[in-house]
Amino acid sequence: MLFPWPARLNFVVVGVVVALILFYTSFHAPTPTWQDVVEFPAATPAASNTKPATKSSYLDDSIYQVQNETLGFQEIYMISLPARTDKQDAFAMQAAFSDISYTQVDGVYGHEVPPKALPHTMDQSGNVIGCWRAHMNVYQHMVHDQVSTALIFEDDADWDVAIKQQLVQFARGSRFIMNTTENATPHSPYGDDWDVLWIGHCGTWVLPDDNRRFFVIPDDPTTELPQFRHDNVDQPKMTPWEKGPNGGNHTRIVFHSEGGVCTAGYAISQKGARKALYHMSMVPYNSPIDWGLAGLCKNKEYNFTCISPWPQLVGVSRPTANTAKWSDIGYGPDEGRQVEAGQSLHLVYPMRQNIPNLLQGKEIFDSRYPDISPPRSIAEIGSAVGHVEILEPEDVPEVG
Repeated sequence: MLFPWPARLNFVVVGVVVALILFYTSFHAPTPTWQDVVEFPAATPAASNTKPATKSSYLDDSIYQVQNETLGFQEIYMISLPARTDKQDAFAMQAAFSDISYTQVDGVYGHEVPPKALPHTMDQSGNVIGCWRAHMNVYQHMVHDQVSTALIFEDDADWDVAIKQQLVQFARGSRFIMNTTENATPHSPYGDDWDVLWIGHCGTWVLPDDNRRFFVIPDDPTTELPQFRHDNVDQPKMTPWEKGPNGGNHTRIVFHSEGGVCTAGYAISQKGARKALYHMSMVPYNSPIDWGLAGLCKNKEYNFTCISPWPQLVGVSRPTANTAKWSDIGYGPDEGRQVEAGQSLHLVYPMRQNIPNLLQGKEIFDSRYPDISPPRSIAEIGSAVGHVEILEPEDVPEVG
């Protein structure tokens, strides 16, 4: 039986509305997970021994770009010798669970670099030459392809499970150090005009010319305690933040850096890559890659600008194995080495050591120091919030 015309018309209208609703919901974004969203609370007040800082755009929403698959950089590269498939396996797992996308770049065997291709005065071991050339190849590629910024990992790099939350705070600090003003729209979420962001090192120093301005992140669960930092080459004095009635050992700082040692993970800009390629390949040069970058930071050649966190954000993973397996740079003969348990240096909740938890779908993660830092969730591990401090001259810590 046919419906009267008005009833039929109502039926058609209802049908069209239902169809439109179903069509819309089929394209609705899924519910975000902890990897997609990070709560960004307001900055805490500066400490009482500081002066107010110039208003800065470190609260700008573009800072959330550090949570994307390339951590806010145009590219991520991971350097690995082709034969080290074991390290490539581990890095792939770490990156997958961190939702990080990267391009693998072949490492270089130093003995394959012809003497004519070396800078004048270069006199280093084959392993050091190979490492140097691999990083030069990345810089050359960046310059050729106009890559604006890149994060460079070595294949044994590791990081805490809350790396994206940590980088939000580091980016706020980097913007402050780079004097990113409120009305500016930086091309990089880390601010503009930096050359190197040295987030993975084994020692770093504050630049004496800018030794009063810091971005301070207190109560950070990912900060390794002072008694476990002894194997770093050197470190800033933490007296203003670790001593006194309000001091705490779980404090990380971000600052204008005089350089660093080791290159487990660092970012470099297009202009930084050009400066580094010239300084370490086109003129007389004779140092490992990290000391070359450190020299540029320290001497401010070509206005080279570096920013570091302390303690570091990227560490180094060591598998359970004969210690000769750990490094391709070489620290003495392999004979006489012994098997040691796996560990992740300078991290508290390392991704590498928590892979079994991630494979099981757990949401609570283990620390390297269970007696000090209990198992925690991602939200708890990445909960620290930083603030600006400008020290009074009498409060500036001694260098070294």
